[in-house]
Amino acid sequence: MFDPLKNDLKDAIRYPFLDWKIILITGGLLFAITLLNKSDMSKIGLAISILKSLDFSNLNQNRIIPIITSILVFVEIGYGSRIVFKGLLGENKPPQYNQLKKLVWEGFKKYCIILIYGIMMTFLFNYAQSYFLADNIPLAVILFILFIFVYLTLIGAILNRYENNGKFFKAFDYNEIFLLLKDYGAKYVLTIFICAVIAQTFTVTCFVDITPNTLSIFEIGISLLTFFLAPITAISTKRLVSLNLRRVYGEKDRKLKSTKKDSF
Repeated sequence: MFDPLKNDLKDAIRYPFLDWKIILITGGLLFAITLLNKSDMSKIGLAISILKSLDFSNLNQNRIIPIITSILVFVEIGYGSRIVFKGLLGENKPPQYNQLKKLVWEGFKKYCIILIYGIMMTFLFNYAQSYFLADNIPLAVILFILFIFVYLTLIGAILNRYENNGKFFKAFDYNEIFLLLKDYGAKYVLTIFICAVIAQTFTVTCFVDITPNTLSIFEIGISLLTFFLAPITAISTKRLVSLNLRRVYGEKDRKLKSTKKDSF
């Protein structure tokens, strides 16, 4: 199981370097997001910022910045979906940052899906932790198992959208989601789970923060290194997910229900 994963890792690491322009654009995008939003970049924190910015009666800097930040975040999330979907169609070069409206719309939909599932997972994890600290181990274990179950459902929800032309409500069609996970089988669900955890972990931590307190050569060097490593990591991890899905489709003889190249 892990030999193909190693090969996929090699491919995923090489993938961003096929187009340096994409690395620079992604790095600039992540850098801009960091500069615009120094506060918590968590999904719930961003959602609150978006809701606060919806009052357009008095558009000032405090309201404009969350709107711009949200749009940039949606573009980045949407581009991640495009990497995965284009890889499923057999493309082996990073896609372009074109059709920005589609990227924003896809990013918004995916963000909402992750937020909905994320709230449930946060609730389960926090209560599991509380019961564990209170020495109620059986209940803590049950809640943690439910947390893993919801996380797997989220992965299935995102995969089901790829198979259905990105339709939002397909992320909540549980009959299709559980059938899809069953068809994939335990081995493939596990490898995709590992790749998804890697991708989401790095996506959360890859925002570029170039704010040296002094202009020392060391700090400048670290900042520049981060500027390039952040987009490379973000792109590579999405490619890793795509390659694993492509293997599932090949070995399970599955087909996308829609093969429109402009779906994402």
